[in-house]
Formats: sequence, structure tokens, C-alpha cells
Amino acid sequence: MTFKTEIVPTNNGYGWTSTIPNQVTVALLEWLSKGKEPSPLVLDVGPGLGVATLPLLETGARVIALDLEESHLATIRQETERRSISNRLTTVVGRFPGSLQFEELDAIHCSNVLHFLPGSEIEIGASKMYEWLKPGGKVFLQVGTIYAGHIKRLLPVFEKRRQAGVLWAGETHEAKEYVAADYREATPAFMNYLDGLPLSKTFAQEGFRIERSWYYTRTGLPDAFRWDGREHYGMIMKRTC
Repeated sequence: MTFKTEIVPTNNGYGWTSTIPNQVTVALLEWLSKGKEPSPLVLDVGPGLGVATLPLLETGARVIALDLEESHLATIRQETERRSISNRLTTVVGRFPGSLQFEELDAIHCSNVLHFLPGSEIEIGASKMYEWLKPGGKVFLQVGTIYAGHIKRLLPVFEKRRQAGVLWAGETHEAKEYVAADYREATPAFMNYLDGLPLSKTFAQEGFRIERSWYYTRTGLPDAFRWDGREHYGMIMKRTC
């Protein structure tokens, strides 16, 4: 699979998928490369066209790719067959967190998914992630934030809500009204533009030990999405027991 652009539209109406591994994906690949498990089991939530799934498989990991869109998974399967790494891939069509059930995972990769979910579902998802992981397993998480350049018109509303004590201050059913005009067609009506506060609180309450959390500009992010270096937020978390 040869990518010519940094982002491409998804097939399910949920924004775009990256074509370049981001900082959190790279951190997971590095962690796996140092591990002693010969064939770790990784759940890739929302893999898109496989920007993380494919390099994860190439490390020797077993990967469960979970996506809403069967056509995304079909593309991944086709590419893994071409690369002769399909024997370690499992694909699952479903919506996270839903009624899904996994177990004995060594790691969970969840990139650019949670900002499509209401806070109540993120809380359920955090609980499920903890349940699905082995003790010592890790979550590698990336989300888009309220500080992205194409959504800056929502920031004053976000700040007012946060000052009023609203934890999930970036939830909106009017995302198409706030997002820059060039990106309205690919933006769902509902979005949950995030920052670090609700995520850190939610995952810590579930028992995760947060090893690292930070804002950054994702590798390969187009200029139209950039603003002040806080366009994305990453977390690396460990299940301790």
C-alpha cells in the first residue's frame, strides 16, 4: 500500500484516517520491540486503512483490528496477504465500546477514536480496556483536541462550559457549524473535542497508572489542522493489577 497524502477520508463518515504513524503509534512499536513476549496480542481500535495495524503485525505481534467499516478491514486484509503477514491478523466489525468482549490483551492502540464518542461512552470504554488487558498491559491512546486549528471557533464555548464545571466540555451536536467550512462534509454532527482533564480523570479512576500524557502536533498533520502545538493529546497507561 503506497500512500501519497498525509490524511485520506474514511469510508464511514467519521473524518479522516492518517497515512503516517503518529507519536503514540511509534511509542507502542518501540515498547513492543523491547518486550519479552514473542507474539503479543494487540487490539487496534479504529485502524482505518491500517497505518498502525500493518507495522504492528510486522513486529511479530498478533493484532485484532476493530473498525466500524468492513471496507477498511478488507483493505487491511488484502495488504496483509500481499505482505504475507495475514496469519497474525484478526478483523472485527463493531463499534467501540459497544458489547464487545476481548481478553488477555498485551496492549490496546486507540488512535483518533474517542473524540467521536460522548463522555459517558468513553467512561465505559476505559473500564472495558482495563478489563480486557492482562496485568501489566498498556493502553496507547491518541485523541484530537479542542485546540486544533479547524475547530478553534468552538474554543470559547468549551472554555465557558469548563469554567461552569462541565467535565466533557467539548461535546457538541453542532460540530458541522463550528468546524472550518472545508471540513464540514467529513465531520459528523456529534463530536467530543477533548483535552487532557477528562481523560486523565477517567482512566485514573479505572485504576490505570498513567505513565505519560502530553500535548503535541501529530506527525504528518496538515497545516490546516495546526494551531499552537496542542492539536493532539496522547496517553500511555498501564494496568497494574
